[in-house]
Amino acid sequence: MADAAITETLLVLFAREPHAGSGKRRIAEQLGNIAAHAVNSEMYAAALGVLERWSGPVALALADPSTDSDAHSTLSRQHIRLAQPDGSFGARLQSVDLTLCAQHHGPRLYLGSDAPELSESFYRTAAEHLQHYDAVLAPAHDGGVTLLGTRCRWPALEHLPWGTSKLCEALEEACLKEGLSIMKMPVSADVDTLDDLLRLRRSLKRDTRNNQQQLLIRLRQILPDIHAVIPVKHDHAAALALSEALISQGTDQILISDSEQSGQLAEACQQLGIHYQSNPNNRGARLDIGARSVKSGNIWFLHADAQPAKTAVDDIRKHLLQYDAGCFRFQFSGPGAAGKGLLERAINWRAKHFVPYGDQGLFVKLQIYIDSGGFSHTPLFEEVPLIKYLKQHTRFTMLNTPIGVSTRRWQKDGWIKRTLHNRWLVMRYLAGASPESLAKSYTSQ
Repeated sequence: MADAAITETLLVLFAREPHAGSGKRRIAEQLGNIAAHAVNSEMYAAALGVLERWSGPVALALADPSTDSDAHSTLSRQHIRLAQPDGSFGARLQSVDLTLCAQHHGPRLYLGSDAPELSESFYRTAAEHLQHYDAVLAPAHDGGVTLLGTRCRWPALEHLPWGTSKLCEALEEACLKEGLSIMKMPVSADVDTLDDLLRLRRSLKRDTRNNQQQLLIRLRQILPDIHAVIPVKHDHAAALALSEALISQGTDQILISDSEQSGQLAEACQQLGIHYQSNPNNRGARLDIGARSVKSGNIWFLHADAQPAKTAVDDIRKHLLQYDAGCFRFQFSGPGAAGKGLLERAINWRAKHFVPYGDQGLFVKLQIYIDSGGFSHTPLFEEVPLIKYLKQHTRFTMLNTPIGVSTRRWQKDGWIKRTLHNRWLVMRYLAGASPESLAKSYTSQ
Protein backbone atom coordinates (compact mmCIF):
# COMPACT_ATOMS: atom_id res chain seq x y z
CA MET A 1 0.00 0.00 0.00
CA ALA A 2 2.83 2.41 0.83
CA ASP A 3 4.58 1.83 -2.51
CA ALA A 4 1.31 2.25 -4.38
CA ALA A 5 0.63 5.51 -2.57
CA ILE A 6 3.96 6.93 -3.73
CA THR A 7 3.75 5.71 -7.31
CA GLU A 8 0.25 7.17 -7.63
CA THR A 9 1.01 10.54 -6.01
CA LEU A 10 2.37 13.42 -8.08
CA LEU A 11 4.84 15.41 -6.00
CA VAL A 12 4.80 19.04 -7.14
CA LEU A 13 7.36 21.72 -6.31
CA PHE A 14 5.35 24.94 -6.33
CA ALA A 15 7.92 27.68 -5.93
CA ARG A 16 9.54 30.77 -7.27
CA GLU A 17 12.75 30.08 -9.14
CA PRO A 18 15.69 31.81 -7.41
CA HIS A 19 16.84 35.04 -9.04
CA ALA A 20 19.34 37.57 -7.72
CA GLY A 21 17.51 40.29 -5.84
CA SER A 22 14.44 38.15 -5.21
CA GLY A 23 13.66 35.84 -2.32
CA LYS A 24 12.66 36.13 1.30
CA ARG A 25 12.18 39.85 1.94
CA ARG A 26 12.55 39.72 5.72
CA ILE A 27 15.74 37.67 5.48
CA ALA A 28 17.16 40.04 2.85
CA GLU A 29 16.47 43.01 5.13
CA GLN A 30 18.74 41.51 7.80
CA LEU A 31 21.33 39.60 5.77
CA GLY A 32 21.37 41.54 2.51
CA ASN A 33 20.22 40.50 -0.96
CA ILE A 34 23.33 38.47 -1.83
CA ALA A 35 23.16 36.27 1.27
CA ALA A 36 19.39 35.91 1.02
CA HIS A 37 19.68 34.81 -2.62
CA ALA A 38 22.39 32.28 -1.73
CA VAL A 39 20.20 30.75 0.99
CA ASN A 40 17.17 30.75 -1.28
CA SER A 41 19.12 28.96 -4.02
CA GLU A 42 20.31 26.24 -1.65
CA MET A 43 16.81 25.70 -0.25
CA TYR A 44 15.49 25.46 -3.80
CA ALA A 45 18.18 22.89 -4.63
CA ALA A 46 17.19 20.91 -1.53
CA ALA A 47 13.57 20.87 -2.71
CA LEU A 48 14.68 19.65 -6.14
CA GLY A 49 16.58 16.90 -4.35
CA VAL A 50 13.32 15.72 -2.77
CA LEU A 51 11.79 15.44 -6.24
CA GLU A 52 14.86 13.59 -7.56
CA ARG A 53 14.50 10.92 -4.86
CA TRP A 54 10.71 10.57 -5.08
CA SER A 55 9.71 7.16 -6.46
CA GLY A 56 6.53 8.47 -8.03
CA PRO A 57 5.86 11.13 -10.70
CA VAL A 58 7.01 14.70 -10.11
CA ALA A 59 6.28 18.17 -11.46
CA LEU A 60 7.84 21.63 -11.37
CA ALA A 61 5.43 24.57 -11.20
CA LEU A 62 7.60 27.68 -11.20
CA ALA A 63 6.86 31.38 -10.88
CA ASP A 64 9.05 33.58 -13.10
CA PRO A 65 11.01 30.67 -14.60
CA SER A 66 14.20 31.71 -16.37
CA THR A 67 14.79 30.88 -20.00
CA ASP A 68 18.37 29.80 -19.35
CA SER A 69 17.94 27.71 -16.21
CA ASP A 70 21.17 26.73 -14.49
CA ALA A 71 21.92 23.55 -12.56
CA HIS A 72 19.91 24.80 -9.58
CA SER A 73 16.76 24.89 -11.70
CA THR A 74 16.79 21.55 -13.49
CA LEU A 75 15.81 17.99 -12.73
CA SER A 76 17.74 15.10 -14.22
CA ARG A 77 14.67 12.84 -14.22
CA GLN A 78 11.50 12.92 -16.28
CA HIS A 79 9.01 15.44 -14.95
CA ILE A 80 6.10 17.70 -15.80
CA ARG A 81 7.13 21.33 -16.04
CA LEU A 82 4.82 24.32 -16.21
CA ALA A 83 4.92 28.00 -15.43
CA GLN A 84 2.67 29.54 -12.83
CA PRO A 85 0.28 32.12 -14.29
CA ASP A 86 -0.05 35.67 -13.03
CA GLY A 87 -2.25 36.41 -10.05
CA SER A 88 -2.41 35.89 -6.33
CA PHE A 89 -0.79 32.87 -4.70
CA GLY A 90 -4.14 31.12 -4.29
CA ALA A 91 -5.19 31.83 -7.86
CA ARG A 92 -1.87 30.52 -9.20
CA LEU A 93 -2.07 27.34 -7.14
CA GLN A 94 -5.66 26.71 -8.23
CA SER A 95 -4.78 27.19 -11.91
CA VAL A 96 -1.73 24.91 -11.70
CA ASP A 97 -3.75 22.20 -9.94
CA LEU A 98 -6.46 22.28 -12.62
CA THR A 99 -3.79 21.92 -15.31
CA LEU A 100 -2.13 19.01 -13.51
CA CYS A 101 -5.50 17.27 -13.00
CA ALA A 102 -5.71 16.96 -16.76
CA GLN A 103 -2.28 15.32 -16.95
CA HIS A 104 -2.30 13.19 -13.80
CA HIS A 105 -5.36 11.34 -12.56
CA GLY A 106 -4.20 10.71 -9.04
CA PRO A 107 -3.35 12.57 -5.82
CA ARG A 108 -1.22 15.72 -5.99
CA LEU A 109 1.09 16.70 -3.16
CA TYR A 110 2.50 20.24 -3.13
CA LEU A 111 5.68 21.37 -1.42
CA GLY A 112 7.50 24.70 -1.45
CA SER A 113 11.20 25.44 -1.28
CA ASP A 114 11.09 26.94 2.21
CA ALA A 115 10.73 23.83 4.39
CA PRO A 116 14.02 21.95 3.93
CA GLU A 117 13.71 20.23 7.33
CA LEU A 118 10.83 18.02 6.15
CA SER A 119 12.05 14.43 5.91
CA GLU A 120 11.49 11.96 3.09
CA SER A 121 9.31 9.90 5.43
CA PHE A 122 7.13 12.98 6.04
CA TYR A 123 6.32 13.15 2.31
CA ARG A 124 5.71 9.40 2.13
CA THR A 125 3.34 9.52 5.09
CA ALA A 126 1.42 12.39 3.49
CA ALA A 127 1.07 10.36 0.27
CA GLU A 128 -0.19 7.36 2.25
CA HIS A 129 -2.82 9.55 3.94
CA LEU A 130 -4.09 10.61 0.54
CA GLN A 131 -5.13 7.00 -0.02
CA HIS A 132 -7.71 7.45 2.75
CA TYR A 133 -8.42 11.19 2.98
CA ASP A 134 -9.44 13.79 0.42
CA ALA A 135 -6.86 16.33 1.58
CA VAL A 136 -3.71 16.48 3.65
CA LEU A 137 -2.48 19.65 5.40
CA ALA A 138 0.82 20.12 7.23
CA PRO A 139 0.48 23.11 9.56
CA ALA A 140 3.47 25.37 10.04
CA HIS A 141 4.47 26.83 13.39
CA ASP A 142 3.57 30.30 12.10
CA GLY A 143 0.01 29.34 11.11
CA GLY A 144 0.73 28.67 7.45
CA VAL A 145 1.32 25.29 5.82
CA THR A 146 4.50 23.50 4.79
CA LEU A 147 2.81 20.85 2.66
CA LEU A 148 -0.66 20.32 1.20
CA GLY A 149 -2.19 17.68 -0.99
CA THR A 150 -5.48 16.44 -2.38
CA ARG A 151 -6.98 13.63 -4.42
CA CYS A 152 -9.99 15.80 -5.33
CA ARG A 153 -10.40 19.37 -6.56
CA TRP A 154 -9.42 22.14 -4.20
CA PRO A 155 -12.11 24.51 -2.94
CA ALA A 156 -11.78 28.16 -4.00
CA LEU A 157 -8.26 29.22 -2.98
CA GLU A 158 -7.86 32.73 -4.35
CA HIS A 159 -9.27 34.68 -1.42
CA LEU A 160 -7.76 32.66 1.42
CA PRO A 161 -5.32 34.55 3.70
CA TRP A 162 -2.09 33.27 2.13
CA GLY A 163 1.06 34.44 3.88
CA THR A 164 -0.70 34.99 7.21
CA SER A 165 -1.01 33.11 10.50
CA LYS A 166 -4.65 32.31 9.63
CA LEU A 167 -3.95 30.32 6.46
CA CYS A 168 -4.02 26.74 7.75
CA GLU A 169 -7.18 27.34 9.73
CA ALA A 170 -8.89 29.01 6.76
CA LEU A 171 -7.78 26.30 4.32
CA GLU A 172 -9.07 23.57 6.61
CA GLU A 173 -12.41 25.38 6.99
CA ALA A 174 -12.74 25.78 3.21
CA CYS A 175 -12.06 22.07 2.64
CA LEU A 176 -14.59 21.02 5.27
CA LYS A 177 -17.25 23.28 3.73
CA GLU A 178 -16.77 21.37 0.46
CA GLY A 179 -17.22 18.09 2.30
CA LEU A 180 -13.60 17.00 2.01
CA SER A 181 -12.12 14.69 4.61
CA ILE A 182 -8.85 16.03 6.03
CA MET A 183 -5.77 14.58 7.67
CA LYS A 184 -3.55 17.10 9.45
CA MET A 185 0.12 16.21 9.65
CA PRO A 186 2.31 17.09 12.65
CA VAL A 187 3.20 20.77 12.94
CA SER A 188 6.47 21.59 11.15
CA ALA A 189 8.56 24.64 10.35
CA ASP A 190 9.25 26.77 7.31
CA VAL A 191 11.82 29.51 6.76
CA ASP A 192 10.73 33.14 6.53
CA THR A 193 12.90 35.07 8.99
CA LEU A 194 16.41 35.24 10.40
CA ASP A 195 15.23 33.41 13.52
CA ASP A 196 14.00 30.60 11.26
CA LEU A 197 17.45 30.43 9.65
CA LEU A 198 19.09 30.18 13.06
CA ARG A 199 16.81 27.28 13.97
CA LEU A 200 17.48 25.68 10.58
CA ARG A 201 21.23 25.98 11.12
CA ARG A 202 20.91 23.95 14.31
CA SER A 203 18.59 21.28 12.95
CA LEU A 204 20.58 20.63 9.75
CA LYS A 205 23.52 19.34 11.81
CA ARG A 206 21.44 16.17 12.27
CA ASP A 207 20.39 15.90 8.61
CA THR A 208 22.64 13.70 6.47
CA ARG A 209 21.06 14.46 3.07
CA ASN A 210 23.57 15.95 0.63
CA ASN A 211 21.49 18.98 -0.33
CA GLN A 212 20.76 19.79 3.29
CA GLN A 213 24.46 19.56 4.11
CA GLN A 214 25.22 21.97 1.27
CA LEU A 215 22.62 24.32 2.71
CA LEU A 216 24.28 24.00 6.13
CA ILE A 217 27.66 24.90 4.60
CA ARG A 218 26.11 28.03 3.13
CA LEU A 219 24.50 28.96 6.45
CA ARG A 220 27.82 28.51 8.24
CA GLN A 221 29.39 30.95 5.79
CA ILE A 222 26.70 33.54 6.47
CA LEU A 223 26.32 32.81 10.19
CA PRO A 224 29.83 31.66 11.19
CA ASP A 225 30.63 29.07 13.82
CA ILE A 226 30.76 29.96 17.50
CA HIS A 227 33.58 28.41 19.51
CA ALA A 228 33.23 28.54 23.30
CA VAL A 229 36.39 28.63 25.40
CA ILE A 230 35.94 27.71 29.07
CA PRO A 231 38.87 27.93 31.52
CA VAL A 232 38.52 25.44 34.36
CA LYS A 233 40.12 25.13 37.77
CA HIS A 234 38.59 22.31 39.83
CA ASP A 235 34.99 23.18 38.79
CA HIS A 236 34.67 20.22 36.41
CA ALA A 237 31.01 19.41 37.08
CA ALA A 238 29.95 23.00 36.42
CA ALA A 239 31.98 23.12 33.20
CA LEU A 240 30.37 19.92 31.90
CA ALA A 241 26.87 21.12 32.80
CA LEU A 242 27.55 24.41 31.01
CA SER A 243 28.92 22.55 27.97
CA GLU A 244 25.81 20.40 27.68
CA ALA A 245 23.65 23.54 27.77
CA LEU A 246 25.81 25.16 25.09
CA ILE A 247 25.57 22.11 22.85
CA SER A 248 21.77 22.16 23.11
CA GLN A 249 21.81 25.83 22.07
CA GLY A 250 23.82 25.10 18.92
CA THR A 251 27.35 26.11 19.94
CA ASP A 252 29.54 24.66 17.20
CA GLN A 253 32.64 23.80 19.20
CA ILE A 254 33.60 23.87 22.88
CA LEU A 255 37.10 23.91 24.32
CA ILE A 256 37.70 23.30 28.01
CA SER A 257 41.10 24.53 29.14
CA ASP A 258 41.98 22.85 32.44
CA SER A 259 44.57 24.15 34.86
CA GLU A 260 45.50 20.56 35.77
CA GLN A 261 45.40 17.34 33.75
CA SER A 262 42.28 15.33 34.59
CA GLY A 263 41.75 12.00 32.89
CA GLN A 264 38.16 11.85 34.11
CA LEU A 265 37.31 15.27 32.69
CA ALA A 266 39.15 14.51 29.44
CA GLU A 267 37.11 11.32 29.01
CA ALA A 268 33.84 13.14 29.73
CA CYS A 269 34.76 15.80 27.16
CA GLN A 270 35.52 13.15 24.56
CA GLN A 271 32.10 11.57 25.06
CA LEU A 272 30.43 14.95 24.53
CA GLY A 273 32.56 15.87 21.51
CA ILE A 274 34.31 18.66 23.44
CA HIS A 275 37.94 19.61 22.94
CA TYR A 276 40.04 19.31 26.07
CA GLN A 277 43.36 20.97 26.91
CA SER A 278 45.37 21.01 30.10
CA ASN A 279 47.64 23.96 30.71
CA PRO A 280 49.33 24.84 34.01
CA ASN A 281 49.55 28.53 33.09
CA ASN A 282 47.32 31.23 34.54
CA ARG A 283 43.78 31.91 33.34
CA GLY A 284 44.74 34.65 30.90
CA ALA A 285 47.26 32.39 29.17
CA ARG A 286 44.79 29.51 28.99
CA LEU A 287 42.12 31.74 27.48
CA ASP A 288 44.54 33.12 24.90
CA ILE A 289 46.01 29.75 23.94
CA GLY A 290 42.53 28.28 23.65
CA ALA A 291 41.35 31.14 21.45
CA ARG A 292 44.33 30.86 19.13
CA SER A 293 43.60 27.19 18.54
CA VAL A 294 40.39 28.24 16.78
CA LYS A 295 40.79 28.40 12.99
CA SER A 296 37.74 30.43 11.93
CA GLY A 297 34.46 31.93 13.10
CA ASN A 298 33.74 33.63 16.40
CA ILE A 299 34.99 33.03 19.94
CA TRP A 300 32.92 33.09 23.12
CA PHE A 301 34.68 33.17 26.49
CA LEU A 302 32.79 31.78 29.47
CA HIS A 303 33.50 31.04 33.11
CA ALA A 304 32.64 27.48 34.10
CA ASP A 305 29.87 28.58 36.46
CA ALA A 306 28.25 30.97 33.96
CA GLN A 307 24.54 30.57 33.21
CA PRO A 308 23.85 31.97 29.73
CA ALA A 309 20.29 32.55 28.56
CA LYS A 310 18.73 29.90 26.32
CA THR A 311 18.83 32.35 23.42
CA ALA A 312 22.48 33.30 23.96
CA VAL A 313 23.98 31.54 20.92
CA ASP A 314 21.37 32.94 18.53
CA ASP A 315 21.75 36.37 20.12
CA ILE A 316 25.51 36.29 19.48
CA ARG A 317 25.02 35.30 15.83
CA LYS A 318 22.55 38.14 15.26
CA HIS A 319 24.70 40.64 17.15
CA LEU A 320 27.80 39.85 15.09
CA LEU A 321 25.97 40.61 11.86
CA GLN A 322 26.34 44.28 12.84
CA TYR A 323 29.13 44.38 15.42
CA ASP A 324 32.61 42.94 15.90
CA ALA A 325 32.37 41.98 19.57
CA GLY A 326 30.21 42.28 22.65
CA CYS A 327 29.23 40.87 26.01
CA PHE A 328 26.09 40.07 27.98
CA ARG A 329 24.27 42.03 30.64
CA PHE A 330 25.47 41.12 34.13
CA GLN A 331 22.88 39.36 36.28
CA PHE A 332 23.45 37.43 39.49
CA SER A 333 22.19 33.86 39.35
CA GLY A 334 20.08 32.36 42.10
CA PRO A 335 17.34 33.86 44.28
CA GLY A 336 17.08 37.55 45.00
CA ALA A 337 18.83 39.23 47.91
CA ALA A 338 18.93 42.71 49.34
CA GLY A 339 21.09 44.96 47.21
CA LYS A 340 21.56 42.49 44.32
CA GLY A 341 19.51 44.54 41.88
CA LEU A 342 21.26 47.78 42.77
CA LEU A 343 24.67 46.14 42.43
CA GLU A 344 23.70 44.64 39.05
CA ARG A 345 22.67 48.06 37.76
CA ALA A 346 25.94 49.58 38.97
CA ILE A 347 28.00 46.83 37.33
CA ASN A 348 26.13 47.14 34.04
CA TRP A 349 26.52 50.93 34.06
CA ARG A 350 30.27 50.50 34.50
CA ALA A 351 30.36 47.78 31.83
CA LYS A 352 28.56 50.02 29.36
CA HIS A 353 30.72 53.08 29.93
CA PHE A 354 34.05 51.54 30.96
CA VAL A 355 35.19 47.90 31.12
CA PRO A 356 32.83 44.92 31.66
CA TYR A 357 33.73 41.99 33.86
CA GLY A 358 35.38 38.94 32.32
CA ASP A 359 32.46 36.81 33.51
CA GLN A 360 29.99 38.68 31.28
CA GLY A 361 30.49 36.22 28.41
CA LEU A 362 32.74 38.22 26.10
CA PHE A 363 32.46 37.21 22.43
CA VAL A 364 34.45 38.43 19.43
CA LYS A 365 35.19 37.65 15.80
CA LEU A 366 38.36 35.58 15.53
CA GLN A 367 40.34 37.96 13.31
CA ILE A 368 39.44 40.89 15.52
CA TYR A 369 40.70 38.93 18.52
CA ILE A 370 43.99 38.16 16.77
CA ASP A 371 44.43 41.81 15.76
CA SER A 372 43.79 42.94 19.34
CA GLY A 373 46.64 40.93 20.80
CA GLY A 374 44.23 38.83 22.85
CA PHE A 375 44.09 38.22 26.59
CA SER A 376 47.03 39.19 28.74
CA HIS A 377 48.84 36.18 30.18
CA THR A 378 48.01 37.20 33.74
CA PRO A 379 45.96 35.55 36.51
CA LEU A 380 43.70 38.60 37.06
CA PHE A 381 42.43 41.53 34.97
CA GLU A 382 43.50 39.54 31.91
CA GLU A 383 40.54 40.91 29.95
CA VAL A 384 41.16 44.63 30.54
CA PRO A 385 43.66 45.36 27.70
CA LEU A 386 41.58 43.28 25.29
CA ILE A 387 38.29 45.00 26.09
CA LYS A 388 39.89 48.44 26.00
CA TYR A 389 41.15 47.66 22.49
CA LEU A 390 37.75 46.36 21.39
CA LYS A 391 35.95 49.43 22.70
CA GLN A 392 38.40 51.85 21.11
CA HIS A 393 38.99 50.19 17.74
CA THR A 394 35.98 48.00 16.92
CA ARG A 395 32.19 47.96 16.99
CA PHE A 396 31.61 46.70 20.53
CA THR A 397 28.42 46.87 22.55
CA MET A 398 26.68 45.03 25.38
CA LEU A 399 23.64 42.89 24.68
CA ASN A 400 20.51 43.32 26.74
CA THR A 401 20.38 39.52 27.12
CA PRO A 402 21.54 38.61 30.65
CA ILE A 403 24.14 36.06 31.66
CA GLY A 404 23.87 34.49 35.08
CA VAL A 405 26.94 35.12 37.25
CA SER A 406 27.63 33.01 40.32
CA THR A 407 27.10 34.69 43.70
CA ARG A 408 29.50 32.25 45.36
CA ARG A 409 32.16 34.78 46.37
CA TRP A 410 29.63 37.43 47.39
CA GLN A 411 27.73 34.98 49.58
CA LYS A 412 30.93 33.67 51.13
CA ASP A 413 32.44 37.07 51.92
CA GLY A 414 29.32 39.19 52.30
CA TRP A 415 27.88 41.45 49.60
CA ILE A 416 29.32 44.70 50.86
CA LYS A 417 32.73 43.31 51.79
CA ARG A 418 33.21 41.52 48.46
CA THR A 419 32.09 44.56 46.46
CA LEU A 420 34.42 46.91 48.34
CA HIS A 421 37.29 44.44 48.02
CA ASN A 422 36.76 44.19 44.24
CA ARG A 423 36.80 47.99 43.94
CA TRP A 424 39.99 48.11 46.02
CA LEU A 425 41.65 45.60 43.67
CA VAL A 426 40.64 47.70 40.65
CA MET A 427 42.09 50.85 42.23
CA ARG A 428 45.35 49.08 43.00
CA TYR A 429 45.49 47.69 39.42
CA LEU A 430 44.96 51.15 37.95
CA ALA A 431 47.67 52.46 40.27
CA GLY A 432 50.14 49.99 38.80
CA ALA A 433 50.01 46.92 41.06
CA SER A 434 50.84 43.69 39.25
CA PRO A 435 47.97 41.29 38.44
CA GLU A 436 50.03 38.48 40.00
CA SER A 437 50.09 40.15 43.43
CA LEU A 438 46.45 41.18 43.15
CA ALA A 439 45.43 37.63 42.28
CA LYS A 440 46.78 36.40 45.60
CA SER A 441 44.62 38.92 47.42
CA TYR A 442 41.59 38.03 45.27
CA THR A 443 41.76 34.29 45.92
CA SER A 444 42.53 34.68 49.59
CA GLN A 445 39.16 36.31 50.17
